[in-house]
Amino acid sequence: MSHKAVRMLFIHPMWDNESQRIGKQKCTPFGYALHASADLIGFLGLILLLVTFGVWIWKWMHGTFHTSTLWLLTIPLGVGTVSEVLYHLSWWLAVRRGWLYDWERREASWMENGTRITFKYERPPPVQ
Repeated sequence: MSHKAVRMLFIHPMWDNESQRIGKQKCTPFGYALHASADLIGFLGLILLLVTFGVWIWKWMHGTFHTSTLWLLTIPLGVGTVSEVLYHLSWWLAVRRGWLYDWERREASWMENGTRITFKYERPPPVQ
C-alpha cells in the first residue's frame, strides 16, 4: 500500500518515518510542497473553526446571535476542503510516479526513468 487513504478535514496524518517523508520529497518535490502547504492550510482552517465558534459564543452572550451568522461556518470548512484536496493531490502525484512505501521495512521507493529508486533513512552517527 502506498499510503493510507485517510479523510480528515483539517489535520492530516503524520509521517510514519523519516524514510516516508524524505522519500516523498525526493520522489516528487512539488508533491511534497503541496503536502506541506496542505498541512499549514489545514491548521489555519482549524484555527478559523475555533474563531468561528468563539464569534458565535460572543454573539450569543451579547444577545446578537442570529441564525444568519451560521454561514460563517462555510469559511473554515472551505479552507479545510482546500487542504484536503491539496493533500490528496500531493499523494496522487507520488503514486503517479510509482510511489510505494513498505511499512514493515520502512523503505520508500518510486520509479524514475524506468528504474525503481529506493530510499531508507539512516540515522547519522552521533557526534562525539
